[in-house]
This record gives sequence, C-alpha cells and structure tokens, in this order.
Amino acid sequence: MKALFLTNRAPRHQRIALQAAPDFLQVEMLESPDRAAILSRVAEADVLISERSGVIDDEIIAAGGKLRLIQRLGLFTHDIDLEAARAAGIAVCCAPLLVSTLVSEHVAMQILSLAKLYREAACVMLQPGDWAEPKKCDENYFAYNWTGRAGIRTLADSTVGIIGLGEIGADLARRLQGFGCTVLYYKRRRLPEAVEQELSIAYADLEEIRARSDFLCLLRPHGPGAGESIDAAFIAGMKAGAFLISTGASTVLKEADVAAAVLSGRLAGLACDGYVYEPAPLDSPLLTLAREHPQANVILSPHIAGGIASNDVAARSREFDNIRRLREGRPLLHRLV
Repeated sequence: MKALFLTNRAPRHQRIALQAAPDFLQVEMLESPDRAAILSRVAEADVLISERSGVIDDEIIAAGGKLRLIQRLGLFTHDIDLEAARAAGIAVCCAPLLVSTLVSEHVAMQILSLAKLYREAACVMLQPGDWAEPKKCDENYFAYNWTGRAGIRTLADSTVGIIGLGEIGADLARRLQGFGCTVLYYKRRRLPEAVEQELSIAYADLEEIRARSDFLCLLRPHGPGAGESIDAAFIAGMKAGAFLISTGASTVLKEADVAAAVLSGRLAGLACDGYVYEPAPLDSPLLTLAREHPQANVILSPHIAGGIASNDVAARSREFDNIRRLREGRPLLHRLV
C-alpha cells in the first residue's frame, strides 16, 4: 500500500513517523505542501494522511483515483469535503492524538496550579511558622488555611486565552468547557464559526487576547518570529496581574523579561515547560527565579508535557492503526464517512 502523508512536522518528527509506519506501507512525506504538489502526488496513493489543518476538497479527492482512506491525524475535520469523499466511496476517519491529550492535560494542571497557589502553599507548609498549636480535627474543629494564604483564584468567571490553537489548543478548550470560564483564541487563520461554537471559544486578535486574558496560554509551534517574542513589550500589553503559561515552542520566552515581570508583580504567576536552552542551565533566569524565591508562583517542568508520545516510535505507531485495519478488512476507528 502507498500513503501520501501531508505534514507540518519538522524533519526529526517525520523520521519518527516513518519509523513507526508498518512494513507493508510505502510512505511519501510532503512537508507543508502547496495545492499543486498534493494534486501531482495523490493519484498514486491508497491512503491520504493529513495532520493539523489543510483543505482536502473535491478536486483533491477526485485526483486521488486509488484512494481508499483519508486519515486525519487529530480531531479537526472541518476542512475535509466529507460529501465528496462519500460520493467517491472513500472512507474518512479522524484520530485523537495521544500527544495532544498529554499536553492539554499538562496545561490544565499548570493553570490550576497557578490559580490555587500550589507551589507557594506546598513550600510554606514545609517550613516552620507561627502557627496555632496543632489539635486533632473533628467535625467541629479544623484549621482551615492555617498558613494564611491569600489570592487563591477560581477559573469560573475568568478568561483564558490560547495563542496558537491547533489540536492541542482545541483539546485544552474542550477540557475547559466545564470550568465556567471564557475562552479566547488566536491563530493565523480563524476557524469557521461552527468549530468555534463546538469548542465554546471566541476569536480575538493578539492585542485583545493579551489585554483580556487572566490566564494566557502560549501554544504556538516553532517557526519564524516565535523566538523570544514574549518580552517586556509583549507583557506590557497583558492584563495586570495575569498568569502566563508557556507550553508551546521552547524558545518563545525572553526569559529575563518574564522573570522580572514575575518579581515585580506585573505577572501574578508563570508556568513553563520549555526553555531557550535545554537542558535548562541552573543559572537561567527562570531557574534562578524559582530557586531564589521558593514561594514565588512559578511552576517549572523539564519539557515533559508531551510525555514520551512525541518521541516514542511505539506511541506514534498508533497513528497507523486504521491503515492496518483497512488492509485486514476490520472496522475503522473514528469513522466519519
């Protein structure tokens, strides 16, 4: 079988995907292809694999005369012409991505940890303090908030902004639906209104999303203009006392400016999973901030939001499950057409 794989992945991740492909499958990778490139190559493919968003319309489907399956990696399918695929007798499936689940769960943990002052609370209760004499708790006595923490926040009635709403951002938006918060998003190409309604999100440009967000989540991938773009000038446009969560491109923060904003109180807290230099040096501005100010509202993790899914060949092999099922005549998973 032959597969045409449309991807925006960097070459390193393309190699991992190729290693995860089953032996019977001949895979041709097209990185960020234009329409002409897809049309010129799809005729030879039994399977068209597409990730992130990219229009697969009636013309591309008609050009794929041998196609038996269109497999979208992720849950965005608004840009696939399902009716054209149905008329052509081509199955269309989506696939929840393990890495999206892992990262969105990590971001939800970061947001809640900042809102609930988790690091500060965990640190202060391990230190000696001028607390009341301990007494055994029962239904009539308990020492609620015996360390006197102040400023604990709720997500309800808060505004969460997501910059870079791809599969991970959409997964995060779904997880936030039950918290009673307003979710804004920014991406280069606005989503259709029906998708916004499904995810309960509203579009905002960069200026608006900075100014309104109580929790601002950075999920942009690596790319031109992303490097150290979150600097003092960017933070100046944010809502005073907002929280910043960086779990996208590891080079996006100007770390000295972000550390200074936390120390000054301009930012109420920071959560970060990726760093300009990795492994993060001990004298980096963010590690220095966390080490020298143990009660600061700073949540740092060593680039683990994606678990092992983004680098693990076995985990990536799940992306080819439907192609194995197609070859073996078994029912397809997450089938739309």
